[in-house]
Amino acid sequence: MIKISEKRSIEYKFCHTADWHLDYFQYQKKERWYDFFTAANECTKLMIKEKPDFVIHCGDLFHKFRPTPGAVRLAIQIFEKFKQANIPFYVIRGNHDASKAQAQRFGGTILKLLEDLEYLHYVQDKTIQINDYINFTGIGEYGKTTGDVIEEVMRNNPLDTSKFNILALHGYLQGQVSDSIFDISGYQLSSLGFDYIALGHYHKVWEEKENNIYCPGSTEHTSLNDWGKQDEDGFFRKSGCYSVKATLNQEENTWSSKVNRKEFEVRPKGRFKFTIKEDLPLKELIEKANSFVKKHEQDGAIVKFDFIGELPFGKQSLVNFTKLPAILESKALHIITNQEISNIMLGEAKAGLTSDEAIVDLLKSQGYKSATINKWLDLANETVKILGQKTISSEEKEEIKSIYGLITEVSSKLTEAELKSYNKNPDEKPTKKTKKKETFEKSQKLEPKNSTQANLAKYFDEGK
Repeated sequence: MIKISEKRSIEYKFCHTADWHLDYFQYQKKERWYDFFTAANECTKLMIKEKPDFVIHCGDLFHKFRPTPGAVRLAIQIFEKFKQANIPFYVIRGNHDASKAQAQRFGGTILKLLEDLEYLHYVQDKTIQINDYINFTGIGEYGKTTGDVIEEVMRNNPLDTSKFNILALHGYLQGQVSDSIFDISGYQLSSLGFDYIALGHYHKVWEEKENNIYCPGSTEHTSLNDWGKQDEDGFFRKSGCYSVKATLNQEENTWSSKVNRKEFEVRPKGRFKFTIKEDLPLKELIEKANSFVKKHEQDGAIVKFDFIGELPFGKQSLVNFTKLPAILESKALHIITNQEISNIMLGEAKAGLTSDEAIVDLLKSQGYKSATINKWLDLANETVKILGQKTISSEEKEEIKSIYGLITEVSSKLTEAELKSYNKNPDEKPTKKTKKKETFEKSQKLEPKNSTQANLAKYFDEGK
């Protein structure tokens, strides 16, 4: 409702929202499908409470060109609220709603259908007059040719500077993303002369107040990149829209506006980084990572954990943070893990050591246990013995290949057994001959693949 005050001024109010992405089935979870409708519904209630003269939506009302019947039905329930409140709803085309080609085929988009049903006003690349004081120019998504479309629309619809002019776009500005194909800057847009420039497509809050440019961000979040400013506990919980009041001073014939951001809560989302310290024993590292997850996970939340760091050569394959008990037992709705672990190569041994002592020193520095070190030492000595001969027969060449073929397999079995040993019962003190030890010893017996490997298997069994 337009208000005329005693001070000879005219006031009106409108709300600005964007990127609802209805019908997005994120993470293949029905809870997330409903989250997008819940967020849109909360945004709707907030905007109706503002009692605006109209609402503008800057594209991506739906997440896909052909939304499911259930999504359309829920969307209609939302639009019924605007209809009952007698609040006009203006929307432009986003890239998810339809491409330009799709919008021109099949009799139009779902937005056009909802317009035919009188739930909204679909504004496609044109300027319309909302009332005697307000003009609205809506332009859909065109990528890097958006600037050309703006010029064409403005050429056909010159600005009436006596009115409050609103421009709605769906696309990135320079500076929002590094690889944007939308090559228009905020300064270029502001030079067009619009009083308020409403943006969609960018899912975070973006404000250039000096250029009258505002982007409310998405009501829910389609990717990790959408997550905005976090609360003190590391979780993001807020989305929002804009409530804009514009005032015409009739004595001076000038417009002024006041923009307020209104927020509502959405499902909490958090991202946390765990730094791996290579000097920790493997058992302690896993315990600390597990405690870290317990500290930061939250019921019903979406959480991402980044496990970043370095581990000694050979230990990287022993660690799988996605299998931490705290993650497997978490009550969070969805957990995303990112494991970036690089190898620390073996360094130099101490000076003045024999070759055997040097091998032992290096492996001990990397946390290997005595049983594993002894096996590696035996393999090394046997290999050196063969390679040190003046002539090497074809049979011995094959034996060398077999030795190296078994190194990886033996190492894997040894290290896996060691890890299982303390994971199952880390506090248990080993006895002289336990069942666990017998199982471990059996695991060392490799199935021979040929006569040479059969000899090597016997070599391991006899402990030579």
